[in-house]
Order: sequence, then structure tokens, then C-alpha cells
Amino acid sequence: MIATPKAIFTDLDGTLLDERQRLSLGNRNTLNELGEKGVCRVVVTGRTLLSARRVLSADFPIDILVTSSGAGIFSFPDKELLHSVTMKESHVRQAARVLEKLGVDFMIHAPLPNNHQFSWHRSLEQNPDFDRRLNLNKGHHRVLPKNLNTLGKATQLIVVCPQDQHSYIHDSLRTKLANLTIIRATSPLDKQSIWYEIFPQGTSKASAAAWLCDRYGLDPKRSLAIGNDYNDIDLLLWSNFSRVVANAPVPLRRQFSVVSNNESDGFS
Repeated sequence: MIATPKAIFTDLDGTLLDERQRLSLGNRNTLNELGEKGVCRVVVTGRTLLSARRVLSADFPIDILVTSSGAGIFSFPDKELLHSVTMKESHVRQAARVLEKLGVDFMIHAPLPNNHQFSWHRSLEQNPDFDRRLNLNKGHHRVLPKNLNTLGKATQLIVVCPQDQHSYIHDSLRTKLANLTIIRATSPLDKQSIWYEIFPQGTSKASAAAWLCDRYGLDPKRSLAIGNDYNDIDLLLWSNFSRVVANAPVPLRRQFSVVSNNESDGFS
């Protein structure tokens, strides 16, 4: 798969793809050139495999696809599952009880590779982004059963918040679910709502990158990472060479070196 120990880890939406979720000719040519030079090309996305398939054609020029913010790692284009992370039943039930008490809207995703299927619970009367995600995944979800003791293993839980004043929800999750990983992301749907992804401890885009380096003899010190949102921070901090596109939030642009935005081939 690779001829050098070098690798590039890139986020997908808002980074490698433009605002219409397309791969530009310039970025495609760059990916092809990297492949010719033997550089391992890795997409690291928050999308599930099913969701990623909507925007990644069979000839998309990458070698590895990391889904669900690091929980699933697939070869590409054959999509063989190489590695996955699963949350224990007790942790799923613990998280669900905490989220119900916080009065938030959330979803519990099935174990990989079927984590496009999920059950959901809502507390808020209005949450357009939550509704949008349900509509986008019609046929793949059901209402969460009232008896939480029936819950099995999961890949992750996703909390959809229209807002989080003074980071109250974020702080509550980090305190009450200290044994799990909490990752903040900006909604890829309305670009405004806050999503909190809850994973088994240690799950992240960075942990997936580290696993790949160990598996394929890649050198972390010779790897580049590029992203655009808060859920990319751990990956950006992990890499010696990190960049954010110009459409990233201000705090990230202050922390990392900035390239052009995703509409201007910032990846290239």
C-alpha cells in the first residue's frame, strides 16, 4: 500500500471536500500525486461508513478511511473493516441515563460496521438539526426503548444541542462521564448546532492515526494532518505537521497554521 513511511491524515467535510461535498479537480490531482509518491492517504471523518459512501466514489484516491471520529478503520476502496471500537453495555446505559437527566436530544449508534443504525431520545420541543438528521437517515433509526436496561453495546452516542450556553452541557458530560471520551463538533448539517460525540475512553481521530502508523510502519513524525473543526484538535495536536483550513473557527486558526479554505483547495 505504501512506499514511504509518510502519511497524510485529512478531515473530509469542510476540509477536503467543498461546501457542496465535492472533491475538486485540484485536490483530486494532489491525492493522485501523493499516491504516486507512495504517501499513505487517510481520510478521517465523523461520518459513518454508510454516510461516507454518499460522497466517496469507488475511485476516490485514498488508501484508508477512518469513520466515526476514529471508531472504525476501513481499507479503501474495498472497505474491509480493519479495526473497530465498541462501547460496553454498562457504559451505554450509564451515558443514556445521564443524557436523559440533562434533558438533551441524543442518538445511540449500533456497533460497527452497522453504526448507521441508531435509536434516539428527544427532550426538547424544537431541535431542527436533530430533525434534519432523523430525516437524512430515514429507515435506519427507531425510538429509544423506555427500559434502558435493554440497551446493548454501541459504537457511540451523539448529543445534538441547538446551543450550549457557558458550555454547561459540555462540562456536565465531562464530569458525569469522566470514564468516557467526549468530543465536541460543529454540526455538519446546519453548521451551527453543537454535537457532542461520546465514545469509549481513548477513542479519537488521533488514536486511529496512531493505530495506523503502528500497523503499517508509518512514521508519526513524518505525517501531516489537516482539519477544520473542534473534533480535529486531537489529531492536529498529535501530528508534527498540522494545518487548518481558513474556514475553521477562530480559536483553531489561532492555534494552528492556516491554509486556504476548503473552497480554494486548502488541502492542496
